Amino acid sequence: MQPRVPNIALRLLLAEAGWTGEALVRKVNQLGAEAGLSLRYQRASVTQWLSGVKPRPPVPELVAEGLSRALGRRVTVGDTGLGRTGETDLSAWWGDSVARLIDPERRALLVGAAYSVAALVVPAWTTVGSARLGAPSQTADDIRVGRPEAASAAAMIRVFSDSDAALGGGYARRALAGYLSTTIAPWLRADTNPGLRRELLTTAARLSYLCGFMCFDDELHGSAQHYYLTSLRLAAEGGDAYGYAIALRALSVQAHHLGHHPQSLDLAEASVRTASTRTPPHSSAFLLGQLAVAHAAVGNRRDAATTLNAADRHLARSVDSTAAVGAYHPASLAHHYAAVAVCFGDRATATRALASSLRCRPHRERRSRAVTLAQLAELQFAEGRLEQACSTWQDFLDDYPLLCSRRADRAMASLRAHARAHRRNPVARALLERASTLTVAAKGPRVP
Repeated sequence: MQPRVPNIALRLLLAEAGWTGEALVRKVNQLGAEAGLSLRYQRASVTQWLSGVKPRPPVPELVAEGLSRALGRRVTVGDTGLGRTGETDLSAWWGDSVARLIDPERRALLVGAAYSVAALVVPAWTTVGSARLGAPSQTADDIRVGRPEAASAAAMIRVFSDSDAALGGGYARRALAGYLSTTIAPWLRADTNPGLRRELLTTAARLSYLCGFMCFDDELHGSAQHYYLTSLRLAAEGGDAYGYAIALRALSVQAHHLGHHPQSLDLAEASVRTASTRTPPHSSAFLLGQLAVAHAAVGNRRDAATTLNAADRHLARSVDSTAAVGAYHPASLAHHYAAVAVCFGDRATATRALASSLRCRPHRERRSRAVTLAQLAELQFAEGRLEQACSTWQDFLDDYPLLCSRRADRAMASLRAHARAHRRNPVARALLERASTLTVAAKGPRVP
């Protein structure tokens, strides 16, 4: 056994950041929560790391990400001295877009991957859009891919999209990850004509986007970012500008959700710039709605209002808003009006907009309806309308047992906390009793 070598690199990075060991483990635990992990590291762990102990993944990635955010520059796992011999820095794994589809669970990515702010710096479409269609990186001689395979892959977009919308991301994200790994990746490696390969790349980009959103819904943010970035690369390789735009939008939504508002705005602006003038009206509205929210989050009130109005005008001209990826309809627009109002502290407007969104929401979108109901109940509670909030939460409970979504689970936890605080109120007590019954009866153990 080789003697441990003190980790001078990590010590110097901590000094540069002005961090104590306690500050580092707080950040690691926080980033672990972003990745869907419950970590409980303490100061003693840092003492071990500084002495030369190499923690298991994803801790090195979390340390690197935390220091990157603190220092305002990219810090790799190698820079921290925590990488094991022969180990590569996963955040720098960009080479082969098809390789990114190979079951990332074997790369410790599907569960517990670190979300990286540094990875949000991506090239503009004007830089990547002129690149030639990539040839198969590794030809699979025993696989033949033709029109039937391409059609079957395209049909799976609707299958997985409908499952996600109705039941949440938790049920199908593993199935979709496996499909991308065992079916789509080998097809993309097969020798086929350029037109068919471009079609397969576009389909793969949409499926990767969906897998990212399923991970986002299940609050696995590192994994979600991995699939969104994969979607971005596949769209670039396939020459699909709109696919590139919606992947940028997805990264913007996630960055906004996690509180990285300047980055969210940059990505949303890039997504709108990427879309061509031939983009269908509902697709333009889809991109503009997120840009409005991103403007609002950084306080750009006038830009947010102007962009929302533009989204409204585009949607009014739309004749089809039911796309499997990028669907946008009046319920979506109303939800964006609510999100902008929340950014400016206008709860009354946000409440009205969420109520409008619920009235317009297609019945098949159960998960979105449940999340919106929870958001509306939170606003009603904040306005002191306890019994109205309880009524809204009762509607949420109608949908909740059918969902496998950590966003819905988080809403349920909030519901129970509010109801417990007001259990002397008979309406709140009835809500708490029903919620407790559903939690015990309907929810089995979660698959990570």
